[in-house]
Amino acid sequence: MSIANPKEMLTPLARADGEEAEHEAPSQAEGLRGTLTRQDIALAIHRRIGGMSCREAKRLTDLVIEEMAATLASGESLKLHDFGSFLVRIKRERAGRNPRTGAPVPIEARRVVAFKASPNMKAAINGTIPLTKTKKRARGRLARQSGPADLARASAP
Repeated sequence: MSIANPKEMLTPLARADGEEAEHEAPSQAEGLRGTLTRQDIALAIHRRIGGMSCREAKRLTDLVIEEMAATLASGESLKLHDFGSFLVRIKRERAGRNPRTGAPVPIEARRVVAFKASPNMKAAINGTIPLTKTKKRARGRLARQSGPADLARASAP
């Protein structure tokens, strides 16, 4: 399973006992089922990297997750290419209500983590083909090659 190809996350994972974990792409009528866990990630790393034990794969998984958590706790944003961005947002203090009594209750200011999926992740989830890197680069080169006169001619009626 690689972050570069999010569709691989939806394929079944083979377990050590030969059975498959329930991480298949869910059908529309069926809804979501199963959850990708740290153990599943560690097993996928173990399978893909020859010579790495399950224990080392679990340590590697834990180290990556700890590093991500430490980055977010320090207030920095975290961006994973072709996956998405984790942003730390600050919520201001506001007035809330106790649902049982209706009495006003102050809600303290706090920091929250928000996730924004990348366009490639959204495309993979929706089953559409994402814009490839070569197309993005070519589009950028074409825009740089055309000068201001070309743009004026293209936009003129």
